[in-house]
Amino acid sequence: MRHKRYSRWTHARTWPEPNSGELAGRLFEELSHFLNWGLSTQEALDWLMRQGFELPAQGTRVLGTDELLQKLRRVRRETFHSHNLKKSLEIPQREIQAIVELETATCRQELGWGNPAFHQREDTLRTLPPQPSQALAVLEKYHHAPGFLDDEARRRFLALRERAEDLGRVEDFVSRFDHQFQGPDSLDYPETRTLMNQFGQMAQLMEALRSGDFRQVTLEGLEPWLGEEEMQSLTLVLHFTRSMEEHGFLKTTPQGVRLTPAGFRRIGAKALEEIFRLGSHGSLGLHPHARQGISRPVAGPTRPYEFGMPFHMDYSQTLKNALPHNPRGKKIHLSAQDFEVFDQEEDTRATTVLMLDMSWSMSREGRFPAAKRVALALDHLIRTRYPRDDFYTIGFSTRARLLAPHELTDASWDPADPFTNLQEGLAMARRLMTRHQRANRQIIIITDGQPTATHVGGQTNAQWPGFMGSIPPDILKDTLQEVTACTREGITLNTFMLDDNPVLTRFVEDITRVNRGRAFYSLPANLGQYLLVDYIQHRRKKIG
Repeated sequence: MRHKRYSRWTHARTWPEPNSGELAGRLFEELSHFLNWGLSTQEALDWLMRQGFELPAQGTRVLGTDELLQKLRRVRRETFHSHNLKKSLEIPQREIQAIVELETATCRQELGWGNPAFHQREDTLRTLPPQPSQALAVLEKYHHAPGFLDDEARRRFLALRERAEDLGRVEDFVSRFDHQFQGPDSLDYPETRTLMNQFGQMAQLMEALRSGDFRQVTLEGLEPWLGEEEMQSLTLVLHFTRSMEEHGFLKTTPQGVRLTPAGFRRIGAKALEEIFRLGSHGSLGLHPHARQGISRPVAGPTRPYEFGMPFHMDYSQTLKNALPHNPRGKKIHLSAQDFEVFDQEEDTRATTVLMLDMSWSMSREGRFPAAKRVALALDHLIRTRYPRDDFYTIGFSTRARLLAPHELTDASWDPADPFTNLQEGLAMARRLMTRHQRANRQIIIITDGQPTATHVGGQTNAQWPGFMGSIPPDILKDTLQEVTACTREGITLNTFMLDDNPVLTRFVEDITRVNRGRAFYSLPANLGQYLLVDYIQHRRKKIG
């Protein structure tokens, strides 16, 4: 039996090492795309393994488990059509026949033709079952009683008995697959044994590809069946999770695979990088500092007061400056030159709440993936570039809930939840704002629909839109009351609309009129550019 499979060789084709940082980074980049579409980390990993991914630097592709399964099934079918098992047991059958002939000849010689004992032995030896394993079982009894008379026959029997277990496995394999092997090439016993082991290994690998559990899988011995691309892909697939765990992106928990903090930061950084790259805004990394906000003294050296400077006086140093030109024991008179003040810094820290619509309608036209990518990018931007700012994400559909950073990566739209509770999201955001008395406080709303639910006094009120998609009056009233409450507390609302239906447009105009915030209409593909650029340009200004 000969198997040779060739693939086109090119010196430009190179594969990353299974545990290399290059592979881990490429895997994680692909994983983040699936996370943006609302899959959990485990679901995203499973999907990535099934679909495979490109390796642009190597000019090749890592095949997914679905393609590898198809390849293995095709290899099995080709093998069935190339070989047959008609001669697979001939070698052990001939060995048993040789044992019978030797023992029969010796018995005839030593016991004689007319001896009944000879005929009993001959009957046993001449009526052995055709299956080698069953014949060995009969010879085992013969070996114990009456026992072999021929030493060579005994030796051959004992040698064959050592292979009895292996022989039984080959017989089972032949029994199972004999009718499927219909090819022209007849396999002998060693070739069938090799094929059986490869089929067993192949079956184990196919089950692993289906289940995603590769702990017991080995690829040794499969080279004759698979080409370079398949073998390299299998090698890398076996290291998918392990590679990203070793490089600190993922961790395995009793609940499944989860992102590490480093993995979460990398996803946010990647989202931020992609948004700015798509925007092609050139010098967006250079942001002018608008000198507005709350001033506060800076601990450290002071300086003489000059007209027009904020007057945060250093009382101790001012009195020391006045003492030399005031008589001892008299009242101290201060002159303009005596005043010493602290340096000032502009406190432009901001508190931002991103409200993310998670109702069912956000699943259309790539709206939720775009919004989620913006949320991840904004979270990373604030935590790395503006670490003194406060940032929260609230998801809202029929009810609103606070999303922790690690929950954001697994967040998805609510597939069975069509209602939009903007009021409860605003109320929750306003309560969060009370923890931080900042001059700059804003709520960013990303939505594609008018409000259809509220939660007031512990009761949830969810209603379908009225005639022509109008907002139910009580829903509108309660939502605008919450907008008014935010406005009284100096919180600015900026709304990014992913739909331009007239009802939503009029409602957002009402929000803008009450709150004096801003409203934007954006397609999902442009949302990140609009929102992040707007945030960076305005975060150092006093909002409101």
